[in-house]
Amino acid sequence: MERRVLLAWGVGGLFPAISAASASRQPVRSIVDEASLSFQRGEYGISEQQWRAATEASPDLALAWANLAVVLLINASQEMTLGEPPVGRAKARCEEAVSALDRAEAIEGAGDALSLNTRGNALALLLRWEEAQKEYARAADVARRDFESIPRSNLALVQFQLGALADAERTANKLVRRDPGFRDGFALLAALRLEQDDVAGAVRAFDGVCAGSDGGMWCNRYSTEEVVMGRWTPRAVDSYRKLLKLDAIKREIRNAQALTR
Repeated sequence: MERRVLLAWGVGGLFPAISAASASRQPVRSIVDEASLSFQRGEYGISEQQWRAATEASPDLALAWANLAVVLLINASQEMTLGEPPVGRAKARCEEAVSALDRAEAIEGAGDALSLNTRGNALALLLRWEEAQKEYARAADVARRDFESIPRSNLALVQFQLGALADAERTANKLVRRDPGFRDGFALLAALRLEQDDVAGAVRAFDGVCAGSDGGMWCNRYSTEEVVMGRWTPRAVDSYRKLLKLDAIKREIRNAQALTR
């Protein structure tokens, strides 16, 4: 990503596929195509304008509202720091994203996992942690197996931020059990265990970051706090920073780095 929003928050990977059938009307079809191309090129400011134009051209097109919410959050994230109250344009974008998702859900009914996770992202950026927790839980419950790790990780992060450490650890355990290749989950589990003074458990969890034939690469990537900055909630970042200072973790990282040389 890793874009700063939810990366751990997942926004960058959540852009819904363009449906030719649902966007076949003119002139909205051409606007949708242009907005999609702008997004793929990383021109998020332009894409935001184009998705807003799509909602104006076809107010009953849920796809346009949902995708407008995505680009609003990406652009908002560039103007703020996760865990600090957004102000000005960043706040306005986050609030507009929530409204856009409300419109999409009013058109199509109950949101899918993608939209629910995006709503959780918006609420988390607004520091509405309890509401974000509910949306991430809903998203994880209805998500397909190939996507569920994103909202489940976000759920654990918000539970961490709220101080529900036992719940967060259960969520993270379920995450890595169902998706053992999700390295961020093992790093999060390690941070959670350290926060609960389970140093040995934290070290065991971090082993999952460094395991496997490509473990050296992953271990090196997770050797600094930069990999979680802007993606994890503030309390989780603080705990991860402490984790990296443990002698056992430093030793594991050094060993992994030596193997990749």
